[in-house]
Amino acid sequence: MASTTYLDSSAIVKLVVAESESGALQTWLRANPSQATCGLARTEVIRAVRGVGPHALARARSVLRRLQIIALDDGLLDRAGFMDPAALRSLDAIHLAAALDLGDDLSEIVTYDRRMIEGATALGLPTASPA
Repeated sequence: MASTTYLDSSAIVKLVVAESESGALQTWLRANPSQATCGLARTEVIRAVRGVGPHALARARSVLRRLQIIALDDGLLDRAGFMDPAALRSLDAIHLAAALDLGDDLSEIVTYDRRMIEGATALGLPTASPA
């Protein structure tokens, strides 16, 4: 049974910095406690919040520590490189390849990025954007 929610960086940032969807996302995730992301999210999230201040960096590290981190190995990066559709952005392809690595355990991908949603939909993967 699918039980793991994959969070991309657009979702993780909302757990670090208060945005309009942050409360709904936190409530939704309490009902979906098994959560994962990939190693790429560490870089993306830190870069996204570093200008907010040291409290945001500490919060980002805390949030990331609570997630299962899917390692970026050569196989995953190769799968991302050859992933369709060809117009898929590189970083989105890496996130989607990592989500696919969860196999039957993947319940959905939580993202607030329109192009990420389009890529996941093209691959037949369920998405959610709690708001």
